[in-house]
Amino acid sequence: ALYPDQLRTLEPHPSRKGCYYIVNEVHSQYRIADSKHNFGVYDGPHYNDQLFRFVPSGKNDGFFYIYSCHYTNDRVAKYGVGNDKMSMYSGPKYPDQLWKLVPRFKANFFTDEVFHFDNRQGSNPITREVSVTTGIKRSTTSTIRSKTTFKHSIEASLSGAIKMFDVGVTTTTEFSAELETSFSETNEQSWSKTEKITFIIPPGKNFKVMQHKVDFEGKFSSDSCSLLTAIKIFESTEAYFDDPDDFIISYSQ
Repeated sequence: ALYPDQLRTLEPHPSRKGCYYIVNEVHSQYRIADSKHNFGVYDGPHYNDQLFRFVPSGKNDGFFYIYSCHYTNDRVAKYGVGNDKMSMYSGPKYPDQLWKLVPRFKANFFTDEVFHFDNRQGSNPITREVSVTTGIKRSTTSTIRSKTTFKHSIEASLSGAIKMFDVGVTTTTEFSAELETSFSETNEQSWSKTEKITFIIPPGKNFKVMQHKVDFEGKFSSDSCSLLTAIKIFESTEAYFDDPDDFIISYSQ
């Protein structure tokens, strides 16, 4: 089973490029250390033996060797199935030294239908009031243990997905701006806002309102949330709708 104390944050060293402190999410004072060629965790001052770098396996498989930045031949190894079967090793490379960095979130982009009304057979305009939510909407009301690491994980997930899917500049700016606005609020209850908008559906028109959305699927269900951004009105005299601006998107990992 997965537990929050298995999450790690990579904190970059201010001057040693490519070297990171590996910090525990729950016990944030603890960092992984290579203490005189022995694997351990440490909660004291920051020393160079707590710095590590990540070197790809060379097979383009998403796995990495985790090297000490202090004892530069040492690599983190998992030599057995027990929780304590961890060590630093400087000998030949074996598969038990390969680690996969699994993001806390997986981001999926799509366009959600907020409202749809077909008034093609009508002779009068129709007025409807619809609730529209923007910002970060969480799937639960559970307390976030660390808002800082939660925000950083969401931002990293969004950035990585944007690069993966090659999302356009306009949509990228839209997502980034809405995320920044949401996270500027101290209280997570204020990360989203809902307002009622009145729409008038003309006679003879097929009418719908679409909204950009990013679903962040968390490794922990209580983490999962959605980023809701811009809306757009579509009108048509047919059953289908033209999308000349390519507003409707769908990218899934």
